[in-house]
Amino acid sequence: MQTQSHDEVELQNRYGAIMRSLSGDTHLQIRDWQLFHKSLALNALAPHLNLSYLQAPWAHPRGVLDGVALRLRYSDYELHLSQSPNGLVESLIFEVLEQIRVESICPAGLKGSKENVENQFIAWLQEFMANGGVEGSIGLLLLSIFSTVWVKLNQRPIPQLMQDVIEATRAGLAEGLGPYLVKLKASRFDQESYAKTSLDITRLISNLIDAEYQNVPSIRTKQKNISNNFLKIEWVQPPALGSKSEKQQHYSAQDTKKSLERSLGQYKVFNSTYDIEIEAKKSIRPAQLAIYQQELSEEITKLNIPWGKLTRSYEKIFNTKTLKRWQTTETEGLLDRRYLTRIATAPLDPVLYKHPSKKIEALGNVTLLIDCSGSMKDQRLKIATCVDSLVRILEQAQIETEVLGYSTSTWHGGRPFKEWRRNGEIPNPGRLNERAHWIFKDFQTPWRKARPGIAALLRPEIYAESIDGEALLWAAQRLQKEVASHVINKKLILFSDGCPMDRATIEANGEYFLKNHLLQAIEWCEQQLNFELWGCGIGEELRPFFPNRLSWDQEKEDPSESLINWAKELKPIRN
Repeated sequence: MQTQSHDEVELQNRYGAIMRSLSGDTHLQIRDWQLFHKSLALNALAPHLNLSYLQAPWAHPRGVLDGVALRLRYSDYELHLSQSPNGLVESLIFEVLEQIRVESICPAGLKGSKENVENQFIAWLQEFMANGGVEGSIGLLLLSIFSTVWVKLNQRPIPQLMQDVIEATRAGLAEGLGPYLVKLKASRFDQESYAKTSLDITRLISNLIDAEYQNVPSIRTKQKNISNNFLKIEWVQPPALGSKSEKQQHYSAQDTKKSLERSLGQYKVFNSTYDIEIEAKKSIRPAQLAIYQQELSEEITKLNIPWGKLTRSYEKIFNTKTLKRWQTTETEGLLDRRYLTRIATAPLDPVLYKHPSKKIEALGNVTLLIDCSGSMKDQRLKIATCVDSLVRILEQAQIETEVLGYSTSTWHGGRPFKEWRRNGEIPNPGRLNERAHWIFKDFQTPWRKARPGIAALLRPEIYAESIDGEALLWAAQRLQKEVASHVINKKLILFSDGCPMDRATIEANGEYFLKNHLLQAIEWCEQQLNFELWGCGIGEELRPFFPNRLSWDQEKEDPSESLINWAKELKPIRN
């Protein structure tokens, strides 16, 4: 699992805030170094705006961010998709020309942004040259087109070395390209008109590329040339208008809440008879449970956890209210004026005083859902330490907590799988394993009494395979059912290290059966208005699909550092 440190999470949040500020779009986020608008991934942006360049030493991060923000602010994305041509090369040229247009019309009042995007574009062209992108004819042709259009629209020179490299190619294009450049500049404030000229240029370049290979007798040589000369540019062809994004491809319905619920209802379970939902500590011998609890206590004792500071931090996150009240009829304190007459009528009555008291009203509930798959077994001590400490801190902040887990009772399917095989192995049978849902602590049990249950996280035998989607819905429904109506800040935090894995189910239903269901469950949770879904340590493949993420760095951070970092990360993002 490739984890993400606190610094990486915070940096992505800051970068996202910069883009939201300049674009005016409050739904933009950077998740795992990918750009998302609400729940949809935006991958088809000009190559020099690839978010991976935010960490490249040669790049200008503010140029990347400002370029993306300007694009979303001054370009109609749907209009652009509707006119984008088919073909990898053609769509690339059309995309880069549109980005050049957007950057060229950057308002004079955004002088810093204008300079940033210019620096990034030139840096990208230079990096393309340095990596051998112009060693072949196609790469040289693309470089010539992009730089020529950029110079025309921005009225700015490019570096002399680059001019020398493209001079011959640019001269050869002058006659055919010249009239189109004039039209591009004249229409740069009109996206639709500009796009028509961009398509003309795209067809011109496409014809030139086709002519380049007309006399190449060897198809193998042709493919080698395309690979060497063009694919040095990282580019993902945009989807056709109306098609589904990467996330939408995983399931068929997302437009409405009802359609998503129908899709969730199509999830099948072959036989749920053997499923269990049990308090984890009841599955362990008391003597062994005492050993686990002792091990967990010793581990926490080694840490220098600032309990008071963290309690105050989490109180702020959950908007815990401290109500100041007066405790009356006391034998000492401040004189209560309501009882002044008693001084004369009952001078020996001692209950004439009052003193201030505080009552903390909890406005938050948290469910911690732990992936107890086999791949999490090696991290179980750190997970248990974090969970036990976090529950203690939240309880001191008057936040109610529940700790749940999920795995399977057996490996490779168990009894449902054997029944399926005996019945003829019907296609697409649904989930074939024995689901196990573990309750380590419920909302009603205080932390001190729940510690043996939390210590059950150390038992290796509960770690097996994982069916994440069902567990996420189970935990969410418990959270919704349990909390009181006055609680306004509720969070469900999933601790996991990757995709669902149940070998028997995947072999019988296809590779994406369990993953699709988990993505549907995530989408369903996002649509709920009465709680927030957070992901912690989610593996690289799934992490981008969680709008709210907590850091988890297995190598560098000890549990106390994680608790401190989460107190910073759980604060709501201010748009």
